[in-house]
Amino acid sequence: MKNKSFPLVIIIAVAAGSAYLLFRTVLEQSEHPITFELFAALIGVSITVLLTSILLRRQTVAELQKEENVLFLDMKMKVYLELIDQLQDIMAKKNILEEDMIEIRLLNQKIAFISSQEVLEAFNNFSRCYATKALKDRMDDNDIDELLRELSKMSFHIRRDLLRDTSHDEENELKVRRAILQSNENLDIE
Repeated sequence: MKNKSFPLVIIIAVAAGSAYLLFRTVLEQSEHPITFELFAALIGVSITVLLTSILLRRQTVAELQKEENVLFLDMKMKVYLELIDQLQDIMAKKNILEEDMIEIRLLNQKIAFISSQEVLEAFNNFSRCYATKALKDRMDDNDIDELLRELSKMSFHIRRDLLRDTSHDEENELKVRRAILQSNENLDIE
């Protein structure tokens, strides 16, 4: 941000210096007070226009970035919801089909466009776990529980990615992870 501000500071300094020199020259050479007042008004208007245009341009850039961030966050949310929905469909079958493996590979490609490194790593762990289950003909409840644990870990990273939580407060992170995993364990009624 400072690199972008440097040219603006130079422009303002040059404009202020030029205004001072012009004002000083007019003041020294002018015997009529009206000329002095006209030049003062002209310089004031010029500086006001310059500053207003700079501020408006910066405000426009900030608004465009904000809109871009909102659209990107919306796109992330849609892809993550689609990811969870498709994983739900795949896991609910309990039979692992070739189409499911292809679908997981395609999901990986979709999230590669938008997700953070942590989400990609968590998804890789989930897909690795799923691939080991694919060696069986049918998943049992323990397999589903293990996949849900991996999905819960991924959900934690998705949450952080959507909230743009880059802080690594370990205590808070552990509490959130435990809460997500606890929810799965609460439903393990046997």
